[in-house]
Amino acid sequence: MIAAHGASVTLDDSTLLVTYSPLLTALSSSSNQEETISLDAITGVSLHNPTAFTCGFLTLEGTDTTITFAPNQTAQMQALAADIHKVLQGEAPSLSSTSTESDAPVPGLDFVGFDVETANDDWGSICQIGLVRYKDGLEVEAVSWLCSPPEPLNFFNPVNIGIHGITPEMVADQPTFAELLPKMVDFVGDLSLVAHNAQFDFTALSRACAAAGIEAPSMIYGCSLTLARNEKLQVENHKLPTVARFLGVELEHHHDATEDARACAAITIALARRHDFEGSFVDFIHSRGFTLGTIDNEKVYPVLRDRSGANVAVQRRRLGLSAPQHSEVAAVVPAVEEPKAAAPKKSRGRAPWDKVATPEVIPDPNPDADPNSLLYGHNITLTGDFEPYEKGALWQRIADQGAQIGKNVTKKTTILVAGQWATITSKQKRAEELKEKGQDIQIWDEKQLFSALGLDEQPPF
Repeated sequence: MIAAHGASVTLDDSTLLVTYSPLLTALSSSSNQEETISLDAITGVSLHNPTAFTCGFLTLEGTDTTITFAPNQTAQMQALAADIHKVLQGEAPSLSSTSTESDAPVPGLDFVGFDVETANDDWGSICQIGLVRYKDGLEVEAVSWLCSPPEPLNFFNPVNIGIHGITPEMVADQPTFAELLPKMVDFVGDLSLVAHNAQFDFTALSRACAAAGIEAPSMIYGCSLTLARNEKLQVENHKLPTVARFLGVELEHHHDATEDARACAAITIALARRHDFEGSFVDFIHSRGFTLGTIDNEKVYPVLRDRSGANVAVQRRRLGLSAPQHSEVAAVVPAVEEPKAAAPKKSRGRAPWDKVATPEVIPDPNPDADPNSLLYGHNITLTGDFEPYEKGALWQRIADQGAQIGKNVTKKTTILVAGQWATITSKQKRAEELKEKGQDIQIWDEKQLFSALGLDEQPPF
């Protein structure tokens, strides 16, 4: 199989099969997602090579078919042309000429790329799901489903339509999100997933399940956005197209869920190759010093940095994983004891302040943080609600930038971040009192914090 521009091409000794992405099929005048061409009808091929900025074309002479290739797909186009010539001369197609360093396998790297598109501002309004499965770092299967969003969220914002091109008419006869979820679970199986800004995609999945009145699946995931930031790439931002372009990853149909899922997976694989990594997806995430995110019917827990390796070791035990073989992974996984489970407490209804409760463990400031970071050296306290992020996750990101976390507002506090809440909290009142008395303390809202932490890179990516 050869990847083309919004399509894949499969060749054997008698036929050529072109499979178009669902979104391209929906946008085209034809409703056919697949086109099968007999090689007997092909008299030759003509090429118009891509440039650095424009697509190229392979025309199948004797037919009405032209296959488009993206600017970075010259090798694939020429390989397909060479194999068609072989078949026309009675030889077997090899497709071996498409093998490049970027196509080399990464033994053990099995996972699924994941992306969703949404109909409106509510993250749960999923209208397209894209999944791409990888074996040893090579693509083996991809699916893309349009769906009608869960009923309370089943309306389309013109802004969203302008981004991805999906309209209410396109999903009117498609399955509902609830009907597609079991297919997604079956496709993923027991593999881990990766998404770009995974907190968005998995929070969207959780919210869609809640809106549909169904249980969210239990899954583990990594984040290509987090991995890319960790590499300190020389890029102006870490949005999916920017990182893809920097790493030479094809992304011609941005905001098609399957194309975005494929791109974030390819970014992950490219970063693994940068480190000459071989091993499992979980090992790779841990080797970069991160825990995996999780989703279940209770909550979505984000991907977090773990400089000590203690949380990574605990997570590996919970996942039933043995000691890692890769040296980089072993270096961040010290021998620690699994914390003993607390005695079960009597169940009670969840109070509204439970979700904003202060976590117990305060992360230490990162001693290697960039002194030019906006938060470096500050003493920061949070108050209120920061949905969809939990305070523990935000604390970790703040500490990573070299700031000290404070549970309460004191004379050492330099920034109080006030998230959404029904009334002014006691912490904000205390901060305002200290500010009136001359203390140099800033009062931020959650948007200012998200911007400082790079969490404002929300869709569209």
